[in-house]
Amino acid sequence: MTSTPSWHVAGPPARDDLAEWTTATLDQGELGPIPPLAQPAPAGRTHLILGGGVHVRRQPGPAGAPPVWYVHGLGGSSTDWTRLSAVLASRATGYSLDLPGSGRSDPPPGGRYSPQVDARVVAATIERVGDGPVHLVGNSYGGVVVTEVAAGWPHLVRTLTVLAPAVPDLRLTGDRGADPRLGMLLMPGTAGLAYQRLGSIAPTARARGMGELCFGRPEVVTEQDYALAAREHAWRARLPWVYESMIGNLRGLMSSYLRTGQRSFAAVAGRITVPTLVVWGTRDRLVDVRLSRRAAAAYPDAQLLVIAGCGHVPQMEEPETTARAMLAHWARTVTRSDFAPTEPDLAGAPSRSVPAAVGTSSS
Repeated sequence: MTSTPSWHVAGPPARDDLAEWTTATLDQGELGPIPPLAQPAPAGRTHLILGGGVHVRRQPGPAGAPPVWYVHGLGGSSTDWTRLSAVLASRATGYSLDLPGSGRSDPPPGGRYSPQVDARVVAATIERVGDGPVHLVGNSYGGVVVTEVAAGWPHLVRTLTVLAPAVPDLRLTGDRGADPRLGMLLMPGTAGLAYQRLGSIAPTARARGMGELCFGRPEVVTEQDYALAAREHAWRARLPWVYESMIGNLRGLMSSYLRTGQRSFAAVAGRITVPTLVVWGTRDRLVDVRLSRRAAAAYPDAQLLVIAGCGHVPQMEEPETTARAMLAHWARTVTRSDFAPTEPDLAGAPSRSVPAAVGTSSS
């Protein structure tokens, strides 16, 4: 197998100055220890949801702690939330699922890939497994999915948090992290070439490419982190639907960008009835941080946290800052009988304080 470069890794320039856009607050209470991603993820089990198996990992919390559900992005899995769920384990019970066709979950019902189909699966899984309403969190593509869930199943959601959501970006600029040739995947007959391209990338090269693409400071990634990610990629490569899932989800996301009227992302976000926290990194190479204010404005009641030096996966690279913002966010709506927060402080322009480790996915 060859080890060609995994994908385009240019992207927009770092905009650390945009951390001043932050309007969110940070909780100052005690947090759990922050593990490296080389640590095993919480145990999980597979549930039969809408005719397919959905794998859900559970990070235990204190008795009576509020539930928080995590949804990963394209090419990701439930293990993307290992660090953040551990940090919050002293304050909440965490559930992280593998979306259909990702991680250890079966392909989606009827082989249909889209944020809307995934939203139905997530909602059904929460209803089956969780104790709603829940704090709902999504990263990148997962941010689009959880927005659909919060709009379509409001009774299941207590608060919403979206980390670098993959919002539509139709600007004619040449400094995006995503390869501009991805639009060709919408054309019939291109899937075979995409499968061939993906299959030519060795697991180690894929892991390194993701680290370079998704972290604001890739130099903090260790060889142990890359080895763990490579083993996960090698395991996934043996599944018969792995490339179909990646391309199907990407096509579904790009198709959703073309939705207009009441089906557009802005219209769906505008129907959210719960407080929303939007989190972004100033060095995001996949979804430009300059979109963060516009994205936050799409939600009726939103606060924005922009983290200096952070890339596309704040839950992995900046779990402490992300957790503190989430706890302060939850305190806006959760009663003291459910959750006992401390008084938050203004976040200002957060900076890195915890060394990062690599995750196993790009989004």
